[in-house]
Amino acid sequence: MKATDLLLVTLVASLATFVAIQASASKGTEQHGDLAFAGRVSADNAVPDRDTAALPIAFAAGLAEERASARSHFVPDVPRPAPWPAADLRDRLTQQQAGTYIDALLAARDSVLTRWPERLITPLRVWIGDGGTLDGWDPNFPRTVRDAFDAWADTGIPLRFTYVRDSIDADVRVRFVAQFPQGISGRTIWSRDTASWLVGGEIDLAIAHPRGDVVSEGQLHAIALHEVGHLLGLDHVDDPEHIMAPKVRARSLSDADRATVRLLYSVPAGSARE
Repeated sequence: MKATDLLLVTLVASLATFVAIQASASKGTEQHGDLAFAGRVSADNAVPDRDTAALPIAFAAGLAEERASARSHFVPDVPRPAPWPAADLRDRLTQQQAGTYIDALLAARDSVLTRWPERLITPLRVWIGDGGTLDGWDPNFPRTVRDAFDAWADTGIPLRFTYVRDSIDADVRVRFVAQFPQGISGRTIWSRDTASWLVGGEIDLAIAHPRGDVVSEGQLHAIALHEVGHLLGLDHVDDPEHIMAPKVRARSLSDADRATVRLLYSVPAGSARE
């Protein structure tokens, strides 16, 4: 065999090996069939005199494995504590429930706790879109949403947020829309693994009420606080003093909002079902 022929054969073999390795790696990053989605759909009934938002929330659930696969590719390999036995988890929650509405969360989620792994060293990456082409857009809206994320981080949970410029690099994506056709004001969708650890999320926020008038910064802040609460794993509580009430009238986090999210993030994700 000529030297040129031998070189050609060697190059072809090397190229085939490279392609096989790349195909294997791609397959490994895209197989996330165990990811499930649960969504929150928020309807808005604003209270102008208090500059707040009233948000009746309806629940919607489904599967979206392709979207989960694409997003979870960017989630770092952060440590996830081992699950606790259900009895131990129930005992801890019972002992620490004073001043919280953890019982409402357990009732809403069939006693399954869903939360993010600790993200202090590697903060959750949040991308907040630009709604500059939307009628009524306020350039302060992205800052208002960042303030909502930071308010939850300031509760003392083991999460920090960093804000990225490219949506492809984000664990959480926030988009602004002009108005929802079904008369809602916000929507949060999160994805979790089979152990109930959160791995990704999306929030959509409308800048106009169903009746057509543009939301104020205060109203958007209340809406964003509520939706970020869902993103963190919280559900509803009946008391209207809390940001996680089905109809949100609070302008900031209550003591119970803070205490409940701290309790949720003091235990591993998993089931406390008997």
